[in-house]
Amino acid sequence: FLALASTALMAGCGGDPPASDLAAAKGALDAARAAGAEKFAASDYSAAQGAYSGAEQAVNTEADKLFKDFKQAEQMIADAKAKADRAKAAAEAEKGRQRSAAEGAISAAASTVQEARASVDGAPAGKGTESDIEQLRADLNGADADLNAARSAVASENFDQAQSSAQSAQSKATQVQSGVQSATQKYEELVEKMRPWYDRI
Repeated sequence: FLALASTALMAGCGGDPPASDLAAAKGALDAARAAGAEKFAASDYSAAQGAYSGAEQAVNTEADKLFKDFKQAEQMIADAKAKADRAKAAAEAEKGRQRSAAEGAISAAASTVQEARASVDGAPAGKGTESDIEQLRADLNGADADLNAARSAVASENFDQAQSSAQSAQSKATQVQSGVQSATQKYEELVEKMRPWYDRI
């Protein structure tokens, strides 16, 4: 009788806790966080965190019982790992999308800045427009600073800031182009005004 009771008791213990599976789920959650899931896939990461916490609690609760059964805990662990893997994939996809958008904005802004610089270099500079041209060059330097800030933001994966800085650079470059047109018109008006009266006949 004692032998049978002992056998039944051992069978009821249900084996050891699924420590390796739980560790794998924790590793998947850590990998998701390292991929930026907290920022780029917040809802998926939150779901993964909740699932992992629930699985961990289920394992601990079952481990305290005399008759252990870790089947439900194992299912919860598998669900937590799946959610963590999903959060990582979502984060990487969203990060790629935002990076692409930021780099596109920087490329467009850099092109506009280059065109604006060419316009400034080709603008007529003479008496009455020197200060205007110098101011336009200073504005272009500001646009270059914004571009550098945008590139640094991309490197640190701050894509919202990168797009904001790129848009600022583009705006300044566009204003410079308008300024060149105004300066050119001003120069032409001054030249016309200074022409001798007989040249106007």
